[in-house]
Amino acid sequence: MRLSPERFEQIAFALAEEILAELPLHLRADAEQVILEIEQQPTPQQRDAADLEPGSTLYGLYEGVPLVERRPNSVLLAPDRITLFQGPLQAGARTEAELRLQVRRTLIHELAHHFGRTDEELLERGRY
Repeated sequence: MRLSPERFEQIAFALAEEILAELPLHLRADAEQVILEIEQQPTPQQRDAADLEPGSTLYGLYEGVPLVERRPNSVLLAPDRITLFQGPLQAGARTEAELRLQVRRTLIHELAHHFGRTDEELLERGRY
């Protein structure tokens, strides 16, 4: 499936707004501080940061310091960001509905990292 970058962006940001609206208020303020970016493909550095197995697909990436690892004096941190990768997300979807589902899953997964959940914890909870 192929969408224009503009259409993909519309879908991604609308889903991000839906997800934020579903969060409890005490989590929403922290989640709203995360920057959402969209790129066509991950860079080699992003793939390295994700510590992927060779041949694995990277749909999204959280970059930042998880909230549970921050200290009270952590004021000079770079903004946290979630990057969605349009190419891999589109390649894995046959319809717009499938794409929306995968983008939503990816956003929730990466946001869980912002709140301090590891991939292992997400696997244990069946959220991977």
